[in-house]
Amino acid sequence: MSLRLSSGTLDTMAGVFAPPKKYRLGSGGGKGTPSKAGGTMLGIALASALARPPLSSYGHRPSVQAKHAFGGGNHATVSRRAIATMDRTARRVPEVMVRATGRQHGGGHVLANFTYISRLGHGDDKQVALYTSDGDVLHDGRDMQILAQDWQEWEMGSDARRKGATSISMILSMPAGTDPHGLRDAALDFAREEFANRSWVAALHQDRNHPHVHLTIARRDHDGRRFHPTRDDFYRYRQRFAEKLRGRGIEANATAARARGVDPKHEPIAARKVREKGQVPRLDVGREERAARLRAAGITDPVDAVLRQRQDAVRHAYERSIAELAGSPDPRDREVAVSLRRFTASLPTPEANSVRAPREQEIEKGEVPHEGGVAIIDRPMIDVADPASAALARAAQAHDALRIKAEERERARADRLAQGQQHGPTGSSREGADTLRKMMHLADDHSADRVKDTRIDDSARRVEEQERERQTRERDRSRDREGPER
Repeated sequence: MSLRLSSGTLDTMAGVFAPPKKYRLGSGGGKGTPSKAGGTMLGIALASALARPPLSSYGHRPSVQAKHAFGGGNHATVSRRAIATMDRTARRVPEVMVRATGRQHGGGHVLANFTYISRLGHGDDKQVALYTSDGDVLHDGRDMQILAQDWQEWEMGSDARRKGATSISMILSMPAGTDPHGLRDAALDFAREEFANRSWVAALHQDRNHPHVHLTIARRDHDGRRFHPTRDDFYRYRQRFAEKLRGRGIEANATAARARGVDPKHEPIAARKVREKGQVPRLDVGREERAARLRAAGITDPVDAVLRQRQDAVRHAYERSIAELAGSPDPRDREVAVSLRRFTASLPTPEANSVRAPREQEIEKGEVPHEGGVAIIDRPMIDVADPASAALARAAQAHDALRIKAEERERARADRLAQGQQHGPTGSSREGADTLRKMMHLADDHSADRVKDTRIDDSARRVEEQERERQTRERDRSRDREGPER
């Protein structure tokens, strides 16, 4: 017989593997309007009058938090799921990702979303099938337009002035190497069960190194109720999507980040997109400013102490489970205990997400060489483990790119001016070129100071705007060289 973890150990592990359950009266649906006090008191009175079911032979029923983390059932079932979850975590099984990506307002916005996820208009070789909740597969833009209009009309109902979202879009993803067709089938099966009373569309993308499915759901269901997904809902989505993948032979796990020993706060998608463009997001600038303030005051970052305390609590929970599993008569439980012991010993040093996320993205893009997960930077005196140094390095790269572009524009302008000297260039044009040269020399002389200036992006943007305005004025003057000089 499989081991049953004690009630205290189950509750401790539930606090590690699941976010705290939020409770509020009347949270079964809609806007969560609290029920009347009289109805609540009547329910309590009726529950106390009814006979309670007998306890299990083990003398314990799983708590609500344990069922939230590992699913419902009796003590033996919940304990078995908890052990399986710890085993997958110790073996570092790939984690599923389910995330909301946006909302669409109006039929035109919904149609634009359909066009994007189906790659409509990108050619037959790039267009992908758009699967619907009705079992249809759409390829034609006219069919997508009709479906988007139907969603909008149903969302509006009789309120012609309603301005709420018509649909909500999500992304379901797995790491590179996952079978894309198995991922697609699991996502479609998940959508059929989770959103059985709603209209939705889905499309599989394989254009990146990891396969992912775009899922767009109509905000109002067939009964007229609108969609308000919460954090608990997304936790449930991850759990069910992972179950669908495992049912198709694809190993998948859905655990909280702290269970893996990392900072649970995720990077905003906007910051990742800005870094992909080679720019420095404001988030990194703010982190650099904060690190500089702490460093100037001689204060250790308090986030490090919080992360150490959190990881110590996670280690304690794992050690409690290891002690019970090691004493189990079942050899499979003892193997899980050995695997968990190795896992806890290899937990990474607590590191803030603000430091880890930019480095991981640079490693993923191949811009930063790494050995064993440790990034190596060729630029001297730069330590990527320091958020200030990392931000300065990215700022320097962005400044270098802006300076190179400005120099290229200056050379092109100089060539045009040299060619135009035969026709007598105006003094204003020569003055503008000299001004730009002075600005470039000034930028080169003070490049080190500008790297440290957190407003580098705004300054460069103003220079580019002034250059564009000056060029516009020169074009206007060149149309009539005999006219008055302004």
